[in-house]
Amino acid sequence: MSTITIHPKNEAQENALKTIFDAFSIKYEKALDETEHLMSTDANRKALDEGIQQLEDGKGIKVSLEDLFK
Repeated sequence: MSTITIHPKNEAQENALKTIFDAFSIKYEKALDETEHLMSTDANRKALDEGIQQLEDGKGIKVSLEDLFK
């Protein structure tokens, strides 16, 4: 069977879709978006916050595109 990706506009739509899927015994799963995934643990959230702060403090390192894959 095929996979269909659905993008509800809000929580109400998401809940309505889940109700329909349950009524038809359709399996579904909710994937975390990238931000949710990256912020899913305290350690990862802390590391990201520290990295963002370093960039805001001017401590980032610029790498040219040519040097990126050397």
